[in-house]
Amino acid sequence: MSQSKPEERLALELSCAICLQLYRDPVALPCGHNYCLGCIQNAASAEDPKSPKRCPECREEYGSPEKLPKNFKLSSIVDGFLVATTGGGLRGGPTVPCDQCLDNPIAAVKYCTRCEMSLCPGHLKKHEERHRSVHVLVELPAERDGKRCPVHLKVTEYLCTQERLFLCSECLMEGTHQHHEVQTFEVAKEEMKRVLEELGKAVSDKLQMTEALLKSASEGPTDKAEDKLVARANILLDNMTSLISTYKSRMSTVMDDKLHSRDKSWQAKLCDLEGCLHQLQDAQKCTGEVLSQSSEFLFIQNYLNVEARVRQAANVTIPALPSEEPSNAKQLRSVLRTDAFHAEMSLLLECLHSMMNPLDLTFNPATAHPSLLLSSDLKTVKQCAGVKSNTSGDQSERFSTATQVMCTEGFSTGVHMWAVEVGPGCMWSVGVCYKSIPRKGDHSRLGHNASSWRVQWKSKKLTACYDSASVAVGEGLVMPPKKVEVTLDYEGGTIAFHSSGQGGRKQHLYTFSAVFKDIVYPAFGIHSTSEESWITILSGV
Repeated sequence: MSQSKPEERLALELSCAICLQLYRDPVALPCGHNYCLGCIQNAASAEDPKSPKRCPECREEYGSPEKLPKNFKLSSIVDGFLVATTGGGLRGGPTVPCDQCLDNPIAAVKYCTRCEMSLCPGHLKKHEERHRSVHVLVELPAERDGKRCPVHLKVTEYLCTQERLFLCSECLMEGTHQHHEVQTFEVAKEEMKRVLEELGKAVSDKLQMTEALLKSASEGPTDKAEDKLVARANILLDNMTSLISTYKSRMSTVMDDKLHSRDKSWQAKLCDLEGCLHQLQDAQKCTGEVLSQSSEFLFIQNYLNVEARVRQAANVTIPALPSEEPSNAKQLRSVLRTDAFHAEMSLLLECLHSMMNPLDLTFNPATAHPSLLLSSDLKTVKQCAGVKSNTSGDQSERFSTATQVMCTEGFSTGVHMWAVEVGPGCMWSVGVCYKSIPRKGDHSRLGHNASSWRVQWKSKKLTACYDSASVAVGEGLVMPPKKVEVTLDYEGGTIAFHSSGQGGRKQHLYTFSAVFKDIVYPAFGIHSTSEESWITILSGV
């Protein structure tokens, strides 16, 4: 096919005879022919190494390809041609790149309607040699907004959704796709637009959750988790040391008082014994002196003087020896408040054990309300309006009315503590429940049945509720808590809620008292749909 346009003829003149593409690093042979350096090197390597190197066109001998001089003038002409054609200079407008060029595509000059490809001069020549007059070559189309049917060469107007193929009107008449769902481009576009908008909404919600998590992580504590753990453990150990020191001091004081009282009683009894001894010694002395009198008158006279004292001494009751009083352990335990000390020390030990063996709580996807979206690590939950999570499979555990979710892990003994962080714009419920909590209806809400206890922030009010009996809590609380800690003492029958602020300062919110009869599960609810409505279970608490 003749090349009528100047740029087409020029592109052919500037093309290598080996690769049929524009010259790249052209070198000149002694015979005057030019080739790409890479092309002549490949051609030379394909020949017999013992034979002299010859020009691929005229077969004139030349030396080594590495010693061939570069044709700088030809290289500059090619570069100028590329700049002109890719910028539309020679064609008077924007160019269409060749669909066959893999690297640095050259401007196309023709369009094959059968292959639906734009071709540059080099690839056009190859295409003509291969297909000759079978394929139809036309001028480059101004627009390529449609695609022609490769079978009937007509513009496609339909889409087969099963095979995802573009069809023309003749394809429909042939009946090959009569049992498939075929849509016009207009209907297919609307359907795809709807699907894409739904997927886009899901992507947007997950993007918001990721941004919230990233923001939370970036605003998180600068201290290392290990340092915080050591600091908190030290606080507990200091409390234990203080408790032991107080108990020891109290015991020392009580024992000192008891010993002082015992010494005082001992001394009093010793004084009584000494008095009795002196009295008996004096009576014995008087008796001896009277009995030694030989004069009857003096004997009788002295007898009458000492008889009363000697008689009194003879009838005196000798005081008993002081003895050690048996210790009254019950009284001592009461005075020392040993039971209270044991309870406080046990609680501190439980807290220390929980701290060194932190809980790894995760949300249970099987219980999550359909509008709740869980993160991949099952530690963050967010409510997304209009988005329903996958609800296939068993739905018996899923909350269908209240937007709530339970944890997978439950407790039937011991003292446990966990903490959650809530989004600044979130209305939430934090609590515990039995597995038997209702899953649908108004009475399935946390705190509105006999199977759950919760603290809730909603409508700028903080309340605690059990069995639908709600009370206002957090007096003096100006801002909603950003971090809520829950401490469960199963045997003690208490659930304590605290808000945790900066510097680890805690504020008591409310404590429930109960007699637990079944496994208790942490449970949560979200009552707002803003971008910052999320709850995250904190790890290592």
